[in-house]
Amino acid sequence: MVFDEKKLERDVKDKMESARQRIGEKYDETSKMVCEREEQVAEKIRERPLTWVAGAFLAGMVLSKLLSRRD
Repeated sequence: MVFDEKKLERDVKDKMESARQRIGEKYDETSKMVCEREEQVAEKIRERPLTWVAGAFLAGMVLSKLLSRRD
């Protein structure tokens, strides 16, 4: 069996390029989804800002209590 180094190199490069393209597509897809979710959250906050401030405050209080516990 003859080992064709050039063919192997081309095959690896082709597979790497294909993987790069798929990763780029997934990145774009994920970025778009994150932006959409971010806008949805921002809209919810605009609808009821005091509720969100109160929730954030309470979450901070709970985390503070949990993190400051000393056994």
